[in-house]
Amino acid sequence: MKKINVLLSFSIIAMIFACKSEPKETKNIIQPKVVTQKAKYDTDDPAIWVNEDDPINSLVLGTDKNEDGALVVYDLKGNIIEEKTVRGLKRPNNVDLAEIEIDGNEFFIAAVTERLTNKMRIFSVPEMKPLDNGGIEVFVGEEDRSPMGIALYKRESDDVVFAIVGRKTGSSGSYLWQYKLEGDGTGNIKATKVREFGKYSGVQEIEAIAVDNELGYVYYSDETVGIRKYHADPDKGNKELAFFAKEGFAQDHEGISIYKTDFFTGYIIISDQQANQFRLYTREGTKENPHDHQLVKVVNLDTNESDGSDVTMVALGDLFPKGMFVAMSDDKTFHFYDWADIAGEDLIIAPNGIPEHTENAIKPKYVTEKVQYDSDDPAIWINKKDPTKSIIIGNDKENGGGLYAFDLQGKIIKDKIVPNLQRVNNVDIAYGLKLGDKLVDIAVATERTNDQLRIFSLPDMKAIDGGGLPVFEERDIKSPMGIALYKNPEDGVIYAIVGPKDGPVDNYLSQYRLDDAGNGTVKLTKVRDFGKFSRVKEIEAIAVDNELGYIYYSDENYGVRKYYADPAKGNEELALFGLGEFGRDIEGISIYKFEDGTGYILVSDQQKGNFNIYPREGSNTDIHDHQLMKVIEVSTIESDGSDVTSEYLSEEFPHGIFVAMSTDRTYQIYDWRDIAEKDLKVRTHK
Repeated sequence: MKKINVLLSFSIIAMIFACKSEPKETKNIIQPKVVTQKAKYDTDDPAIWVNEDDPINSLVLGTDKNEDGALVVYDLKGNIIEEKTVRGLKRPNNVDLAEIEIDGNEFFIAAVTERLTNKMRIFSVPEMKPLDNGGIEVFVGEEDRSPMGIALYKRESDDVVFAIVGRKTGSSGSYLWQYKLEGDGTGNIKATKVREFGKYSGVQEIEAIAVDNELGYVYYSDETVGIRKYHADPDKGNKELAFFAKEGFAQDHEGISIYKTDFFTGYIIISDQQANQFRLYTREGTKENPHDHQLVKVVNLDTNESDGSDVTMVALGDLFPKGMFVAMSDDKTFHFYDWADIAGEDLIIAPNGIPEHTENAIKPKYVTEKVQYDSDDPAIWINKKDPTKSIIIGNDKENGGGLYAFDLQGKIIKDKIVPNLQRVNNVDIAYGLKLGDKLVDIAVATERTNDQLRIFSLPDMKAIDGGGLPVFEERDIKSPMGIALYKNPEDGVIYAIVGPKDGPVDNYLSQYRLDDAGNGTVKLTKVRDFGKFSRVKEIEAIAVDNELGYIYYSDENYGVRKYYADPAKGNEELALFGLGEFGRDIEGISIYKFEDGTGYILVSDQQKGNFNIYPREGSNTDIHDHQLMKVIEVSTIESDGSDVTSEYLSEEFPHGIFVAMSTDRTYQIYDWRDIAEKDLKVRTHK
């Protein structure tokens, strides 16, 4: 029996309402919670930076559009933070934010168009340090350059960040230019043009641009005419997907922002500038057509001729517990609104920016202490002498992060932390590697920045890899991410199956044999490349069924693939399942096992907060026919990785545990009985 996510049910209702009902218009003018201090000249466009560690200290950046203008930084009370404000800009027009990775470091940037210099300016956030060597020229070679609108797009398949820039006037068929942003080797950012696209009516101008990163679309206002929609990914072509909001505006179509109620639902908010209104359209379109954006509501706000806006669904303190909407007003201020006031009684309010857990969500027994940066993937080591002292190993996926060890109650075991690893991505465990005259249990992790594997003995977490073992040496793209270990039950040989950040459509994965190097360390020998890849997104989650001899991996946004783990049995794909059964990203895989070869394969439906469960043994007629048998809703947030064991661990966990990463820097520890409920089996132990 599948659980139904209440928020998705509400979203469907909202879609039906949007398609069949007249849009509602608020009769009263909605008042802001905060009006900022006045800028010096002429406010234009805001962007909200959410401080994930301390949301109350989030910032609002806003342009002050003058030849001696500024990028003004405000706190949530509307006060100008002078030490962060960037002054002396030459008519800064629009601003947007994105997280970018440069030289192995992830941080946020603000990109601003500087109209009088024909440049794009880039600053780190929240430091507001320039990263552009004085500015990046745009529209080079054009007669009229004058950059105005800007939106940043981060492509999920490879984390590449693009800037989409509009100008005061331009060609009717290639009005917008898109630039790839990347490091220049000196700590600054350079831009490379990758395409020209976008229709233009020629009636007025194009300034407001917004990107929906999760769905991969770019929207822009063709002023007084309508809103145009395109793919944000330049590789997906330049076809116009939609042209909507063509009626009902007093004059100019202006600022665009996107409120996300869940992983695909929400509202596209567009300023009806001269009417002092904002018009809200369905983000998801209609059931029949995702590009049919219907008007659902018109709100009257206490702004004057608003040019720009931004919105977040994240709770930002007591004033904005349901998220915040920011709109420019032409009295040199920005107005901060509580989203609940915008939503009223007829729009959905997102639960702090994440898919809402229903009352049926399974609760963990324990939540681990937080890692420093970014939890991602767990592995369970069973202490066979004393199962109550088993350990959960979890990675902290940032440069300077590392591997953490937790007890079964989620407490960090401080003397087993391995610090200062360089973007350690995934981890797995194997038992009984022959090293000298001993059999050693091991934890193996991918160290993405250094393109290598790290290997540690268990339970002491001592390095036995000589500082790291390179992988994918013959490939242009290395960046190892996913890993799973396979121990051949016939000869005891241990292998590492490793996945890179990107790769070819065939032979995506590499398999390495682990052997004693003769000096107390381990060496790698590659034995094969194998595995298909759809190229829809990427491959990270890998799991091995040692006893049955199979490898499973998640071809994200596509399906789960199955191969033989023993390289001697060939590279034939045995199964491809889960097609169309996930909301978006197909992530962490773990296998709950019974001694008779039966059990369950659990696969994360990341953005939904669910795990899909499939039979380990296949069907009665085909051992490779894995049909969806149950969907469970757990309390994790966008879980990337998981592990499970059916072993007895303690009186508290007599049938094993399920461990799943949560994006709040923790891992959640579940009693298998709570996962199984009444319709799955539990393994009993004598």
